[in-house]
Amino acid sequence: MTANDMQRGLRKHVFRTVGRASAGPLAIILASTILALTLIGLTAPLASSGTCDESAPTAHALAAPGDPVADAGPDRTVPIFVPAELDAQNSTGTSLTYSWKVNDNGSIATLTGIKPLYTFLSVGFCNITLNVTDVNGIWAEDVVMYKVAPYVDAGSNRRVAEGTDATTITLDGSRSRDNVAIVNYTWNFRYDGSDRELTGVNPTFTFSKPGEYVITLAVVDELGFSNSAIVVVNVIKAPSFFAKHWIFTFIELPAVLVIAYLIYNKWRKGAGIITKTDVDKARLQWKTFKKTWKIFRANRLGFSGMIVLLAFVVMAVFAPYLSTVPNPDRLENYEHTHLAQNWVNPLPPSLKKSPFTGQVHPFGTDHKGQDVYSLTLYGSRASLEVGLLATMISVVLGASIGLAAGYFGRVTDEVLMRVTDFFLVLPWFPLMIVMMAILGQKFIWVVIVIGITSWPSTARVVRSQVLTVKERQFIVRAKCVGASDSHIIKTHIMPNVLPLIFANTVLLIAIAIFSEAFLDFFGLGDTTVISWGGMLESAYDQDAFLLGAWWWIAAPGIAIVTMVLAFSMVGYAIDDVLNPKLRKR
Repeated sequence: MTANDMQRGLRKHVFRTVGRASAGPLAIILASTILALTLIGLTAPLASSGTCDESAPTAHALAAPGDPVADAGPDRTVPIFVPAELDAQNSTGTSLTYSWKVNDNGSIATLTGIKPLYTFLSVGFCNITLNVTDVNGIWAEDVVMYKVAPYVDAGSNRRVAEGTDATTITLDGSRSRDNVAIVNYTWNFRYDGSDRELTGVNPTFTFSKPGEYVITLAVVDELGFSNSAIVVVNVIKAPSFFAKHWIFTFIELPAVLVIAYLIYNKWRKGAGIITKTDVDKARLQWKTFKKTWKIFRANRLGFSGMIVLLAFVVMAVFAPYLSTVPNPDRLENYEHTHLAQNWVNPLPPSLKKSPFTGQVHPFGTDHKGQDVYSLTLYGSRASLEVGLLATMISVVLGASIGLAAGYFGRVTDEVLMRVTDFFLVLPWFPLMIVMMAILGQKFIWVVIVIGITSWPSTARVVRSQVLTVKERQFIVRAKCVGASDSHIIKTHIMPNVLPLIFANTVLLIAIAIFSEAFLDFFGLGDTTVISWGGMLESAYDQDAFLLGAWWWIAAPGIAIVTMVLAFSMVGYAIDDVLNPKLRKR
């Protein structure tokens, strides 16, 4: 019996009873009583047949002020075999109890709670009934329709280099599932200015041109139900020879040239490569080093910072052996999401092995499934490389300008110092952003930009020291005997300025590391290089704070702060060692 049939029957009963009663007050009282009972009866729960009936009545229209109101949320589409969250949080009332009835293709399930989870096992349309009851026993119902569609998995995102065999991508839709047969797999994307369409579970396509390609997989089952998912293929430009061998170009080759020059200079003078004088000098320098090291060890902060830096160096050098994932940037080492098993990235820290890859993620994973612990280890390489190389550029520029300005003075000093002042006045972070936007997002440009924007402080410090040293008597005597300017700078000025340059260099490394993290965080660094700033940028873009993925932010953030602090501690300690006045204080 439907609600309309019940109402019609009750109205006939009322009229029949009133007709039999005598006219007058008795008839009016009797009719009013029966009508009241009728209204109360209409609010009683109707017997449910357990079927997905879209016309099932709700209690919204009959709810009085203060009575509960059920709200099961909007109609929506959910994938099969994936836990779906039912949502009654918009229901109103006092101390409500929530009861859900789900008819999954004839299988009746009863759930409780404001946001229960249910895994649908059949595609199709299903009405879900929500019943809410308050402490007084007053209840209300609402019905929501869910469309259960096939579960679609388009595979993992890919990132490959241009000009390699890896650009021939085999798309994988084999993990898509349904309770009936899937009869059609269609892949759609745009490539080289035109729309492309592939069919099949595992089609193959060659992405020979660099770019980011968003591919949509749409599946249709034999009942006509469909669903879709996307996968991203990112083809990056092949690195040039210079980009591949920049370490050799900037470190190994200059070192070989310097050694070759020293050997040639010895040979030209007719002396042996290693003479007795060289041995005596080495012994004297070793004694000086031991004395300096003893003073440095007495500085607890500096010594602690040195231990931390050694730990970071070990992390960088032995990252492949210390990491739980040998190369976390390779696609095959990603921890893929498995929605059906409620295995969703980013995963929290755990010392248990993954049931799918066998990997351990002590610092959890990011949104791609990359191991955060391994990324943190590999990220120390980029920070140390940028810190050392950028500081080398900065020190060479700053020391050269400071030496020239301080020693030669007059017009040279005036011109060089005005240029230095110009760079000091410019805000260096915006300057780096502009330069990176013009030059491009290559790792070598990150090094160069940081190096050429952080030299002014070194130039100022070196100039002030040179101005003091060049007025001393031994410099005046050297000029009187006819020593050249280059000889005086190399033999007399540099040895007295070098300790100050060295102390300033260590502090500049900390600034360079922070600058590299800054550029990467703003998306201006090289995306092909694992870096701590890049990890923070990825966490920010994917709303790691809102997802509660604190481990994704904490690991690179703590690493950056710790390394910068360690370099600063070592720098100030070296300054104390080389400056007796500071050490006495």
